[in-house]
Amino acid sequence: MAWVASGQQENSFYLLFKWYEDFYGPPERSDLYFVERDYGAEGEVRVRFFNTDFQKKLSRQGQLWCQSFGNKVSDNAVYFFGDNNFECSSIERILMVLQDSRRRELETFDGYLGLRCDGEKRAQCATVASYFCGIQYMKELIYSMVERDGGENAVHYLHTDEFLRILNRMLDRIDEDRMGELALLFRQLAESFCFEPAKTPFLSRNTGRWLAEQTERGQVRWLRLGGRTGQKLLRKLYHQCAPAVAWDVFHRWQGDVYFTVFYEAPSRELRRGVYILSRFEDQTGLDVTDLFWLENIAGGVAHLCDGEFFDELLDRLLAAPSRSAMLPMGGEEVPGDLVATYGYRLKESFEKYTRGFR
Repeated sequence: MAWVASGQQENSFYLLFKWYEDFYGPPERSDLYFVERDYGAEGEVRVRFFNTDFQKKLSRQGQLWCQSFGNKVSDNAVYFFGDNNFECSSIERILMVLQDSRRRELETFDGYLGLRCDGEKRAQCATVASYFCGIQYMKELIYSMVERDGGENAVHYLHTDEFLRILNRMLDRIDEDRMGELALLFRQLAESFCFEPAKTPFLSRNTGRWLAEQTERGQVRWLRLGGRTGQKLLRKLYHQCAPAVAWDVFHRWQGDVYFTVFYEAPSRELRRGVYILSRFEDQTGLDVTDLFWLENIAGGVAHLCDGEFFDELLDRLLAAPSRSAMLPMGGEEVPGDLVATYGYRLKESFEKYTRGFR
């Protein structure tokens, strides 16, 4: 049985082989390899074997961790891709999702992968890309070995014929001509998910003009959050981002809450995620207008944005007709992660109310 994981370097991945005497028993041994293409996309494929003799120098705890590495890989694959039902493999399910989401791949896989953080979604898409690269690389290696070692003699070398049968069986399900295209697509998807948390963003006047223009054209759609769910959400966000202001939200509620979702980053200042624009009257009678951004990197992170155009944008929204949405309650939750849960529910509501407009 073979497992693949993406590497940090471009055009690289890891291959773990687990050898079984009894398929339902523990593996007899496992071998780990690092595979990369030297000097860019057209270079030679290199395979490096990981020597595990270093384990003898580790503490007892470290040795136990290394011994359980194979099980950890299996558990990780089940967590990412689910159990195989022997009718449709994980890759086939992913290709079916891909087929139904032409030109909306990032948005679709964002929803397909659910509440996992962006870092995990990035790793999963990169691993799928490595899967397609792995098939290409291994076939290239085997055929170069056959050519170099002289045909018939090479067929029995390192179980070459067995590897070829496995690869051809995989290629029966996936068009070989699409391997490079699929690898590139999933690599681009991986790069589209945020990798590192951003600092509290400052949104410039140019961003404000862009948002206003795109809102008027209907390219950016805002939904008004109906009922008292907006007030409840704001209290929780202020408690996280600006606790000193949170008490004002408990004051006599006269406020408005709008939100929109960017499934991919439209600019360097506007990252992907959920944006919540709100205004309410504080205890002194003054209006407070703020923009929150919910990102999903390592769990949900809420940011209170800085900028000078929030009042103007909200005035535009209040002056124009808008659709109201309710915040779905219940359903899937991230334990102990309020921001990620609210972000997921807002995205779910946004998808429901804007499906016919995109």
